[in-house]
Amino acid sequence: MDKLHFEQLKSARRRLSAGDVFAMRIKGKGYFFGRVIIPRLPEDHPHTHEACLIYIYARQHDGPLPDNSCMRPDMLLLPPLFTNRLPWRAGFFQTVSNVPLGTDDLLPQHCFHDAIFGRYVDEMERPIRAKVEPCGIFGVHSYSGISSAIGDALGLPQLETPEDY
Repeated sequence: MDKLHFEQLKSARRRLSAGDVFAMRIKGKGYFFGRVIIPRLPEDHPHTHEACLIYIYARQHDGPLPDNSCMRPDMLLLPPLFTNRLPWRAGFFQTVSNVPLGTDDLLPQHCFHDAIFGRYVDEMERPIRAKVEPCGIFGVHSYSGISSAIGDALGLPQLETPEDY
């Protein structure tokens, strides 16, 4: 049984930049795209400073070239999420371009549920008054977790959980 919904693309170790557009190929579905919003968190952030904030968009594409008009905050497949660089190193995310971020490219408010303290926070862990949709989880997602979340959002069958990721 497969362990991930991702097909492997090309691995890379290059430094991420704000506005980087990355491709993912989902088995049986085609290409989906994401964007790096914050490429590296501050040193004093509660998550590792090696984590980044990304958006993943809902529109499916036939090829590895994105349609920038489909990369809007109202077209997200998943709530914003934090991850590390392993999806790029493993070849599951492949940077295909860079489109500088404008204010229209960002959600007006990032919201994450901080389950440890039972509150809602923004991307820098500052408390916010109430839940704002789309609301993610305040934690760093592995590429396995991202694969599962994408599978759930697309109605794909559940896969085995990998032992090592």
